[in-house]
Amino acid sequence: MIYYFSGTGNSKWVAEELARRTGDEAKNLAGEQGTERINVSSGERIGIVFPIYAWGAPLIAEQFCRRIQPQEGAYVYAVCTCGDEAGLAMRRFHTIVPYHAAWSVAMPNNYIIGFDADSPELERQKIEAAQQKLPSIAQAILSHMHVYDVHEGAGAGVKTALIRPMFNKFARGTKSFSADESCNGCGLCARICPAAAIVMENGKPAWVKRTCTQCLGCINRCPQRAIQYGAGTAKRGRYYCKAAF
Repeated sequence: MIYYFSGTGNSKWVAEELARRTGDEAKNLAGEQGTERINVSSGERIGIVFPIYAWGAPLIAEQFCRRIQPQEGAYVYAVCTCGDEAGLAMRRFHTIVPYHAAWSVAMPNNYIIGFDADSPELERQKIEAAQQKLPSIAQAILSHMHVYDVHEGAGAGVKTALIRPMFNKFARGTKSFSADESCNGCGLCARICPAAAIVMENGKPAWVKRTCTQCLGCINRCPQRAIQYGAGTAKRGRYYCKAAF
């Protein structure tokens, strides 16, 4: 089994590509919330795929993975997708799930709250590089190899130790989200929100929770480009992994 969390499709696509190559099933962990343990028996394997948020794993993924109980002889691996680098996210994640192998896969940026989306050329280059990397990851998984192939980047310790906690405490608010006059009330944002933070009111989205995961699926996947975050996103690009949907 491969469990994944994904806002704009990068991790979903990676998980489904690995599932196709390994014969496993890919399942969205956002729909698997609960408290029961997930036992992984000897001889079985389990994979976790998630994006990097501020050089750390999303809290929803960490919370889910605390339920995983691998038995001796089970094979556990983790794959993160990131715009460029992962910091020490995967080393921290190992304290939650003691995996045997970990990889990072660079994918197009989607955090348009902070900066513009990647250019079409850079987007193409990253996806092509990922397509070339995934077969070797799948082969290593099938062979139950012990691997640590994660691009941590410069200043990894500072970024994960300092910036990630600040992101989780201060940058996950929803009050700056809004829908402009181009919204046609399709409701996609409410349907895909993994935090159930959006409801449709009078044909428009309303953010009804104080915080969310900041997956940015709502803003990047809006067909009308109607969702904004403050004043900074109106002129920025949008990105989602079209191959995943």
